[in-house]
Amino acid sequence: MFRKVLTLMLVGAVAVTGLVASGSGRGAAAETAAVDVLFVGNSLIGTRTITGEDTPDVVRRMARERGVTVRVTKAIRYGSNLQKSWDIGLSRRPLTQGRRYDFILLQEFSVLVATDPGRVRRTLLNTYAPALARSLKPGGRVILFKNWALVNPKPFASRRANVAAINANYERIAKAMPLPVVLAPVSDGFETVVARQGTTSLIVKDGKHPTSQAIYLDAAILYGMFLNRSPRDAPRLYLPARTARSLRDVAAKSLGY
Repeated sequence: MFRKVLTLMLVGAVAVTGLVASGSGRGAAAETAAVDVLFVGNSLIGTRTITGEDTPDVVRRMARERGVTVRVTKAIRYGSNLQKSWDIGLSRRPLTQGRRYDFILLQEFSVLVATDPGRVRRTLLNTYAPALARSLKPGGRVILFKNWALVNPKPFASRRANVAAINANYERIAKAMPLPVVLAPVSDGFETVVARQGTTSLIVKDGKHPTSQAIYLDAAILYGMFLNRSPRDAPRLYLPARTARSLRDVAAKSLGY
């Protein structure tokens, strides 16, 4: 898994002066006292758990309980895609005010990468790329949050075909970016759980949004990436110990640990 990630990072690094992708693909900012992260997305990362925390909040608490400060900036709007978030100023403001980040996470509209990758590519290359380059710290990374397949696979014939499109299109888009880009393997983690249990433990009845277990899985994957460590050591937080341990194991394997 991380051989692919590292390749994507190196391809992007060659194209950008001053942004060097070095070391492990699991994250370069973990050696600092604090990690600065900008989250740009919609309800897939904004949905809240039974404790009232969204994905960025859960990542922050996981890190805090292990002695690491993750400073979170959110540009999250339910129902939005990346272009719309930029157009209304939500994501543009934190990317044009001089602040710099160790990681900038971009989470696109739920099905857009699978169904209209050209549109996503234009948004990232034409709208976001210049601002992203200015807003990354040296050694910083752009993370593309790899959305999971929804319960209804349409317009694809099956979930398998949907997942194949997700995998192929995210990789193509990442390779096209003139920046150090890492794919957050959220979809991969989902599919591991879905193969064992079906979708009900991770996706609520609307067929799209994450359950509290899914948010924990997402956060564990991002915790591993931001801190450059296995998510197996993350705290269980609001989940039963056995459930949390199983999800952390899925997250770790998704990251190559």
